Amino acid sequence: MQVTVTDSGTLRKTVTIAYSREEVASRRSVVLKRLAGEVKLPGFRPGKAATAVVEKRFGADATAHTEQQLGDEALSKTLKEHNLRPIGGIATDSITRDNGLIVTLSFEIHPAVTLPEAKDLKVESPEIAVTDADLDEQIKGMCRRAGTMGPLQAGETIIEDDSITVSGAVLVGGAEVRKLHDFNHLVGGYPFFGKAPADIVALLKDKGVGAELAFTATLPQSFTPAECAGKEGEIKVTIQAASRLRAAEANDELAKRLGVDSLDQLKSMMRMRMQMTRENQRRQKQASDLTEQLIAKVQFELPPKLKEASAKETADNAARQAESQGKKAEEVEQARQAAITDSEKGLRRFILLDALAEKLKIEVTQDDLADQIRLAASQTGRSPDEIAKQLRSSGRINQVAHEIREAKAIETLLDQVLPPAAPAAAEAKPG
Repeated sequence: MQVTVTDSGTLRKTVTIAYSREEVASRRSVVLKRLAGEVKLPGFRPGKAATAVVEKRFGADATAHTEQQLGDEALSKTLKEHNLRPIGGIATDSITRDNGLIVTLSFEIHPAVTLPEAKDLKVESPEIAVTDADLDEQIKGMCRRAGTMGPLQAGETIIEDDSITVSGAVLVGGAEVRKLHDFNHLVGGYPFFGKAPADIVALLKDKGVGAELAFTATLPQSFTPAECAGKEGEIKVTIQAASRLRAAEANDELAKRLGVDSLDQLKSMMRMRMQMTRENQRRQKQASDLTEQLIAKVQFELPPKLKEASAKETADNAARQAESQGKKAEEVEQARQAAITDSEKGLRRFILLDALAEKLKIEVTQDDLADQIRLAASQTGRSPDEIAKQLRSSGRINQVAHEIREAKAIETLLDQVLPPAAPAAAEAKPG
C-alpha cells in the first residue's frame, strides 16, 4: 500500500491510496471466502460450494466489500499518522482499477485554533442574594396561585384581573351582527372585541354587576362573522356576573396545605430554591458570555466549502420561511443575509468549542448520556427508554453526545476562569 497526502486548497487535503494487484487479490479472496461461508447455497453444505459458483454469486459483492475495506483501513491509518481531522464530508474523487486499486479522496480539515489561557479571560460574577423583598414577592405569587375564585361581595366594583360574564350585542353600521350571551372575559388580560385591555379596565372603573358598558372599536381579524372583521363595531353589553381570585393568606395553614409544617419553614425552603435558581441562571449566563468572548477573541479561517454549503442551506431555509409568511422581496433578502451571518457564527462556534474540548480532553460517557436522557424524560413526561430508542432510531444520539461535549468543555473552562469560591467563615469559638 502506498499513500500520498497533498494540499489541494485552503484547509483541504487530497489523499491518494494505491494497492497493488496482489494486495487487492489477496484481500478479495478472504472476503469472498467469508461471504461464501455466511450463506447456504442449494446443493452445497455451508462453506463447501464450488469456487466458480461462489464467484458467480458473490463476485461483485466481494469486489465492493474489498475496495471499501481497503479504502477505510488506509484512510483511518493516514488520518492518524498525519494528525488530520476531517470536517464535513469526504469526497471520492476517483477510483482506478487498471493495475490494482487507486482511490483518490479529498476533504476539508479542522483549522488550527489557538485558544487563550484561562487567566486571560474574564467573566462577571454578580451577587445573587435573595432579599426579603424578593421572598415576599414570591410569597404573594404563591398566595395568588393558592387562592380561590368567588363572586364580588356587596359594594365591590370591577378591577383588573376580575372575570366577568356579559350579555349584549355587537353592531356594525347600526345593524346587529352578533348576539352575546354568557360571554366570559378576563378584565385586563387581553383585548375585548378590539378594545385594548387598559381601556377596558378604565371603562369598568367603579362599575359593578348589572352595569352597562358601551364602546366602539375596530373589530379584530378573528371576529365572526368574518365579513365584519376589521370593521368599526359598536359593542353594548350588560355585566351579568363578576368574580375575583382572592389570594390565600400566608400562614401556617397554607404551609401545611403545601406539605410543610410551618410558614417559616416554607419561607426557608423557598429562599433556598430561589437562591439555587439564581445561581443556575448566573452560571448559564456566565457560560454564554464566556462562549461569546471566545468567539470574539479567537480568530481562525473557516473551511471554505463547508462554510459555503452551510450558509446556502441556512439562507435558503430562511428565505423559504420568509416567503411563506408573505414577506416582501427586500425582507426576504434581509432574512437571507441574517441567516448567512448566523450560519458563519454557528460554524465558528462549533469549531471553536470542538478545539476547546480537544484541548481539555473532554469525553462523553454513557452516564452523561443517561443523565441527559433522564432530564429530557422528566421534562416531557416520557420514559427514558422511549427517548433513548427514538434518539438512536433517528440518528440524533450523536448530536446529543456532541452537545454534551460542548457543554462540558465550556463548563470546565468556566471553572478555570472563575476565582475559587471563598471558604465559609469559621465558627467562632470561645477563648
